[in-house]
Amino acid sequence: MAKQDFEQFKQDVKEWLNSHPKEYGRFVAEVNNKSAIGLQKVFKLGWKLTPQMMRKYQDECHGDLADEHRLQSYSADADAARLLVGEFRNMQNDSIVPAMLAWLYYGKCYETMVTQLEAETHNPANNFFEKKIAAIMIKVVINSSIRNKMRTKEDWQNFRQEKKAIEDDCVVETTINRLSFDDKPTEEKSPTGEQQPSHTLKDYLHGNQEQILEKIKLRVSTQHTGTDLARLYFALQEEEILTGCDVTTFHKLLTNELPNCDLKTVRNLQISIKKLNDSTNKGKIKDNGIERSLINEWKAYLTEANN
Repeated sequence: MAKQDFEQFKQDVKEWLNSHPKEYGRFVAEVNNKSAIGLQKVFKLGWKLTPQMMRKYQDECHGDLADEHRLQSYSADADAARLLVGEFRNMQNDSIVPAMLAWLYYGKCYETMVTQLEAETHNPANNFFEKKIAAIMIKVVINSSIRNKMRTKEDWQNFRQEKKAIEDDCVVETTINRLSFDDKPTEEKSPTGEQQPSHTLKDYLHGNQEQILEKIKLRVSTQHTGTDLARLYFALQEEEILTGCDVTTFHKLLTNELPNCDLKTVRNLQISIKKLNDSTNKGKIKDNGIERSLINEWKAYLTEANN
C-alpha cells in the first residue's frame, strides 16, 4: 500500500472510530477483560488473515523453543494487508476489524497486550516455559511498537511509572509530585493586556546572580544529562538560590542560556527528578548515598559565588 493510500486508510479508520464510539467501547472492554475474550477474537482473526505466519509461530515457538529474535523476524502473509483492508471496506455487522484497527492505530493496544502478558508471567497456573514465552512476547511487543514508530521509549517509561504508581497505591502522591512538571506557568500581562518582557534565568536567582549564572553555565556545558540537571535543580532549591521557577520554566530558560549545548529534553529532566524523589527503605534516593554527595557538591560549588 502506497504511503498516501495508507494515510487515507488510517483517516478512514479514524472517522469510523469517531462515529462508532459504542462499538469501539465494547471491543476495548472485551480486550481488557480478564478472560481475554477480546484478545482471543484478535488471535482467531490472525489465523484467518495470516495463516502462514500463525502456523509458523505454532510450529516453531512452543515449549522451551521460543526465541525472541525469531519472533521479531516474523512478517505477516503477503496478502494480509489487502485482506484486512477488504474486511474493513466490506465489513459485516459482527466484524471486529474496524474496532481492532482503531485500537491498533489510536488505542492503547500495545499497553493492553503488555499488561495481559505480564499477568501471565505471574500466573501460578503457568509453568516456567509458559511464563518465559509471555516474557519474550512482552519484549517483542515493546520493541515492535518502537520499531514501527507507534510508541517511543519515553512512552514506555511513562507507562511503567503510571503502572507502578497504581500497584504501589501512591497515585495521589505521584500526581502531586508531577503537578509542577506538567503545569505551564501563566504568561504575565500588564494592566493593559500587553505581555510583559520574558524572564531570564538570572531573574529567578538570588544572591550574586551574574556569578551564579556563569558558574551554572560553565558546569552544565559538560554535565547536562537529565540526572545532572536534576541534581542542579535540587541544589538550587535547597539553597534557596532559585525560587518561584518550576521545572519546565527552569529547563526552558537554561536552554536559552546555552543554545549550543545539547541539553536533554524537559521530559527527561522530569523523569530524572521523579526518579531521585522515589522512596527506598532509607528514604528518598536524592537524600542518600552517592546522589546526596553529588547534590551537596553542587550546593558547595554554587554557594562559592555568594561568599
